[in-house]
Amino acid sequence: MKFLPIPYFLLILTTSLFAVNDQDIDGVDDAHDLCINTPFDKIVDENGCPYDTTGTKKFTFQIGEDISFNSFSNKTNILNLFLNYNYKKWDFSLSSTNYNATNINTLIDTEDDLYLTAGYLFQTNKLNTKISVGTKFAFMDDDAIDRDNDYFISTNFDYFISPKQNIFLYYSYTFSGNSDTTDYENFHSFSIGTGYAFTEKWYSALSYNYAQSPYANIRSYKALSWFNYYTLPHDFYISCNYARTLNHSSDYDHLFSFNIGVKF
Repeated sequence: MKFLPIPYFLLILTTSLFAVNDQDIDGVDDAHDLCINTPFDKIVDENGCPYDTTGTKKFTFQIGEDISFNSFSNKTNILNLFLNYNYKKWDFSLSSTNYNATNINTLIDTEDDLYLTAGYLFQTNKLNTKISVGTKFAFMDDDAIDRDNDYFISTNFDYFISPKQNIFLYYSYTFSGNSDTTDYENFHSFSIGTGYAFTEKWYSALSYNYAQSPYANIRSYKALSWFNYYTLPHDFYISCNYARTLNHSSDYDHLFSFNIGVKF
């Protein structure tokens, strides 16, 4: 039997030990990964790229509840529904709450509304930018507060410091519809924060949220938010968010939301 010289044996052993390198933790070796900075919560194909960027159609359905409360008022519950369709870099959603503006909708608008949003994603190795436009259909049948539709445009910036950590910025400007008795003001909102993937399944983020009010005599909404996202087997996931308001712009100081969703 012919033995390999020790230096060659060590070289083969070292190569074997470090043959698998997966910096974005998606299960695809970096040597074969065509998308090396894929966010942890994306389902990837054999090339390591999210299905939504390789032509596969993808749906997401989510149901949840927002709870607003403080020590002086009874809590308020709002049921949330969210349906998303993703094709390549296009994104379409239909929801009962504007999810991009975390918890803002609960404070500034409690009407029976429906949001329709369309967005397009621009990607680089470290920066994802999504431009979205949408409208809010107001269905409240009350002459005193019934409003025309709102229209909004928004931008999401998502910069990856590392495969596990990102910095994000969301900005939205809304053209408010009016009612027969009230002229609502246009308003803008934004969120800025950072998130970290502690494991392959758990992502957590802290952010500061701000939103102007469509009512002239109400101060802007400001809050700190703690968001968590956890993936489950069979393409299910759960998310929860806690927000603590920083001023007295509403009757509520604490807001908590819990959602469960599935991708198919």
